[in-house]
Amino acid sequence: MARTSFYGHKNVDVTIQPNIGLDASSRQSVVEILNLLLADEAVLSFKTHKADGHPGEDGGSDLQSLYDAQYKQIQDILKEIAERVSILGGSDPKSLEELIDSARLDSKPNDAPGILHILGDHEAFIRFLREDAQKCSELYDDQGTFALLVSVMCLHEKMAWILRSNITSGQLDQGKRTQ
Repeated sequence: MARTSFYGHKNVDVTIQPNIGLDASSRQSVVEILNLLLADEAVLSFKTHKADGHPGEDGGSDLQSLYDAQYKQIQDILKEIAERVSILGGSDPKSLEELIDSARLDSKPNDAPGILHILGDHEAFIRFLREDAQKCSELYDDQGTFALLVSVMCLHEKMAWILRSNITSGQLDQGKRTQ
């Protein structure tokens, strides 16, 4: 049973399913999509938080500030997606481990990921968002979730663009050597 807090009320039990123009099957399918996105977003959050600006690299401290800012943005996005799951009458995955295990992004980085790795994850996530937004609109007729996913996609496109604009030639060379 979902618990929520709104308009100053403390954790009210929600005992009935929403009657918002989406049938139970469509709502459940969309909740499954959202939970996958939560998992991917959680992995990206973890990697961004773990990312290191590598003080020895050009712009290392600037990169750390960038990672910190993007980590905060991702945390806000996680909250928005989790809220949409609740709005649809769904529930979040039960544990962080269960969440991470269901992610489509690689959830086990070896070291602190660098800018190229983080950029690659943002771009993969953007592709997932495009596909999932299209499903929400065309298959499940859920325009609310579609709008949320498009806005999240735009945020990740901007984060990826900012990361790309901070890549140095040394990082590109290092990325080529590790491939």
